[in-house]
Amino acid sequence: MLIAVILLAFLGLAALIAAFVFFREWQQTRRSLQELLLEEEAQKSQVEHTNGDIYLKIDEQFNISFIEESGAKTLGYTVAELCHKPIIDTILENTKANADFLKEVFNKVAKKQTTFNTQMLIRRNDGKNMLMLVRIRPILNEILKCKGLSFLCKDISKADSLQRELKDFQSIDPFTNILNESTLKSRFEHDFKLANRYNKELSAVIVELCDLYDFIAKGIDFETADKMLKEVSNICIASLPKDSYAGRVDKTKIVLVLKNSDRKTAQELSEKIYKESVEAIKKLRVDGTNAQMIIISYSDRKGFTDSFDAMYGRIIHHISMSLKNREYGLVSSKQKARSLADLENIKG
Repeated sequence: MLIAVILLAFLGLAALIAAFVFFREWQQTRRSLQELLLEEEAQKSQVEHTNGDIYLKIDEQFNISFIEESGAKTLGYTVAELCHKPIIDTILENTKANADFLKEVFNKVAKKQTTFNTQMLIRRNDGKNMLMLVRIRPILNEILKCKGLSFLCKDISKADSLQRELKDFQSIDPFTNILNESTLKSRFEHDFKLANRYNKELSAVIVELCDLYDFIAKGIDFETADKMLKEVSNICIASLPKDSYAGRVDKTKIVLVLKNSDRKTAQELSEKIYKESVEAIKKLRVDGTNAQMIIISYSDRKGFTDSFDAMYGRIIHHISMSLKNREYGLVSSKQKARSLADLENIKG
């Protein structure tokens, strides 16, 4: 009996020691994770948005915890004049509607840990309001609890200047500054019918970034995934031939419509975009292999018997099959997916 009591006491002491050691290790892990999160937040805060956007963060009490210097200057403030001040009655008008809106958005974003897009009136230091397209995201602590919100604000109050450039501001995808889906498809179908009527060349290229976007968003962060999408969009825009245009479809597809361009032109453009995109993506801390998780397909008008739906459907079918089989690179109706290595060998 005594031996049993001693044994139980020994086991109890061992359990206490083990629990204490586990608790110490858990505390250390928690501190390390918190330090990493704070370091990551600090690095993100140092990324300067130089395109006129305003980037800021607020805490749980709706006080501004961070704002980029360029954004503060745009609003007519210094960083010191805004940091640690309530967002209400500084850059947002002090109204019940604004207060209720902030509470509702915080609760929604904190609960679902998702992105929320809206339009807001941001007040400048001189009292004038700027209409902003705003993307709101949660800021999470080490136990994945929402500790604040980040705001990325794009000025759309000067829509008239953009309307002069693209005739209709409502046709623009505000995230990439290329055509939105409905405008792209409408214009594409119109130009296809004209090409059919006058028997002119017409081709198209579609860049699919779905798998790559998901990989970066989950493996790195959403900010980098969004930056990747913009980088590839810029490459596509810079590569467009004369009288051609581009638009975003299904969030991660970039469609390029090439007027008066044949299939060979579409193929060469696809190769150029693929190579330049891979190099740009590698600069975003993505390794070379995963940076190639892009699918680019292309096609052209097949004579008078072809239709817009058939041509667009061909390209989408090639992309869908490649996504299903995880085959990345260039793909068309006449060939299977070709990787960057394949393209380099061809050029060699």
